[in-house]
Amino acid sequence: MVPIYTRIYAQPVEFNRALGYAYDALVNGPYKFDAMSAWKGLSERVAQGIYMGQGLLLPHTRVPSLKGPLMAFVVCHGGFKGVKTRNEEIAQFLCVLLSPAESAMAHTVAIANVAKLLLNPEWKEKVLAITDEQELKNLF
Repeated sequence: MVPIYTRIYAQPVEFNRALGYAYDALVNGPYKFDAMSAWKGLSERVAQGIYMGQGLLLPHTRVPSLKGPLMAFVVCHGGFKGVKTRNEEIAQFLCVLLSPAESAMAHTVAIANVAKLLLNPEWKEKVLAITDEQELKNLF
């Protein structure tokens, strides 16, 4: 799955700021959906904890009547501020995922694919070396 939005921050950035820009890109993406309802679901997920390990923050929710999954992927070299991680790890990757509520498979596959990439040390090294957002998108 290719993200519809990619962003690279060289310096530390507030998690809420990065999430807001990423979510706005999804709202204005190719599929229309109830943005307020989806934001509520995303916010509830964030409150439950979104740190997945390997430096990944994964706010995600399932959205009724969404035509297909939507993903935004953000890299922050200096780490996201204002978010809890385990063992004071630095979260450098943010993947915002919206999936159709009617398809658990689409949701699971999208999450598994992102996790698979981040478990690959060579892929992570490439991502952290990139400074161009189109190049980042091309790695998917």
